[in-house]
Amino acid sequence: MNKLLIIIVLIFSSLSVFSQTDELEVFVQEQNAKLEYNPNKLVFAPNTNVKMIPPEYFEVDESINGFVHKGSAATIQVMEINGVSYRDISSSMTKEYIESQNYIFKEKVNLQTATGKDAVIFFVEFTSGEMVYERAMFFTGEENTIWVNFNYPLNMKKLLFPAIEACLISIE
Repeated sequence: MNKLLIIIVLIFSSLSVFSQTDELEVFVQEQNAKLEYNPNKLVFAPNTNVKMIPPEYFEVDESINGFVHKGSAATIQVMEINGVSYRDISSSMTKEYIESQNYIFKEKVNLQTATGKDAVIFFVEFTSGEMVYERAMFFTGEENTIWVNFNYPLNMKKLLFPAIEACLISIE
């Protein structure tokens, strides 16, 4: 009888684990779907001609031409520089120049947007008060540069970065 009881308990326990695994898998798929490029989700950044898909829960903030996530203190600021290629700007963004502006240069990453435009991201670190932040400075555009600063607390990077990357790649 004890063996039968143990087998029944094991069966129900394993069904519970499979159910939790399925729920986790569904949750991950739902979250990943939110990060997929969908041109129907593009919105204009305030006061600009730049379209993007801001991450979930980011609210419009016209004072910075962008978006704010109040809970994480993360911001997205959008600027346009007419008549200048992003390549000209990014070539002047040397480690020495960045560090002369009181930032810590971390990394430069070349990439393409969802629509196939070449772009670059410079990652820098800075401190505001007692909080350490990272800024992803994104540049794209051959004839007119789109410059997006994405600021977030460094300790939140692992949580926020997939949404940050999806947002930056969506920029048009």
